Amino acid sequence: MSQTLLCVDLGGTKALVAKVTATGVIEKRYFDVDGSASKQQTNDFLCRIIKQVVDNTCIGIVVGVPSMVLMETGEVIETVNIPNWKNVQLKQLLSTHFKLPVRVHNDANCFAMGEFTQGNFKSDTNLIGICLGTGLGAGLVLNGRLYTGKHSAAGEFGSFSYLQGIIEHFTSGQFFINQGTTGKQAYQEALANDAHAQRLFDEFGKHLAHAINHVILAFDPDVIVLGGSVAQSSACFLPSLHIQLAKLVNPVILQSLDIRISELGDDAPLFGSHALFINDMAYEQSLGASYA
Repeated sequence: MSQTLLCVDLGGTKALVAKVTATGVIEKRYFDVDGSASKQQTNDFLCRIIKQVVDNTCIGIVVGVPSMVLMETGEVIETVNIPNWKNVQLKQLLSTHFKLPVRVHNDANCFAMGEFTQGNFKSDTNLIGICLGTGLGAGLVLNGRLYTGKHSAAGEFGSFSYLQGIIEHFTSGQFFINQGTTGKQAYQEALANDAHAQRLFDEFGKHLAHAINHVILAFDPDVIVLGGSVAQSSACFLPSLHIQLAKLVNPVILQSLDIRISELGDDAPLFGSHALFINDMAYEQSLGASYA
């Protein structure tokens, strides 16, 4: 029987739990997340959904969280879209509860690492993975290695000041909510040629161009991969995104930049979680050669 990792991708509105190997995702289950839950309720929720999927094939647990993480201890510091869930010793909590090794990473880092490991990229590629969901987060793979910073705060472009708020107010699902709709509803209306919905996506694309311009000025990457639930509506905002980028970015830089939409969907952070666990355990010289 193949050994697996139990991987959790926790978002502000949904959680995905799966058993994962290096080559595939064996099982996936989706759960609604209550962003207003208390700290204890969220801890109990995580334990409950993991218990529904974990089995004797699982040799470890990896959780991708929409939060800054103290990397040395696996402590969740602060979670913007689950505001009561902060200062949580998550690694200790889950390892004690399930008697398995546990790793905790920022969810956008898992996404970026998944895109890098599953893509046909050179080992020295600089890749930025941007997640457009409840908020905006980004993971940085620089010269082929994930860069997190001490607290997984590297790549938190969504929290940069922008206009009357911060970037993610204008480049995530929050943008559509603030306009009195949802990203899903606006997408369906835009596909039906609704002019107002299409104007919303045009505006969204312009704001996202400014966010990407910040990324370019900070890291000048080779590749930017857009993922997350809002990226599924990319056909509606890519035209305005590219038009606005042409106004903001030097053409020499823009011509060599590869901007693509994730083709892995929900599997990207799962593959990234798997890769990060294996890397961590190998580094600590505690993972045997028997893992398949």
